[in-house]
Amino acid sequence: MKAPGIVTLLFGLLVLGGGIIGYTTAGSMASLIAGSAFGLGLLASGLGVLRGKNMGFIVAPTLTVLLTTFFGYRFVQSGEFMPSGLMGVIGLVALTLYFTLRR
Repeated sequence: MKAPGIVTLLFGLLVLGGGIIGYTTAGSMASLIAGSAFGLGLLASGLGVLRGKNMGFIVAPTLTVLLTTFFGYRFVQSGEFMPSGLMGVIGLVALTLYFTLRR
């Protein structure tokens, strides 16, 4: 059952990195704060999944669903694939892998 934890850790790193990139390129403090909060939350829950903690199995998909919904909404509103559409797709892939590999 290590694969779902690894998927969550990788997604957490992407979210954290995306927040930092959003801040450095556009000066968006909101990207930095949200990317850091969600990225660190995903990293912590990914470690929880790897260690078999029940809370990790609840928090990891919850945070991923929240982010995927947010970025999907932003994509529909703006019509621009970068960055919201890309993050929405990556979130869907992460969720699919998380639940597929969990079996």
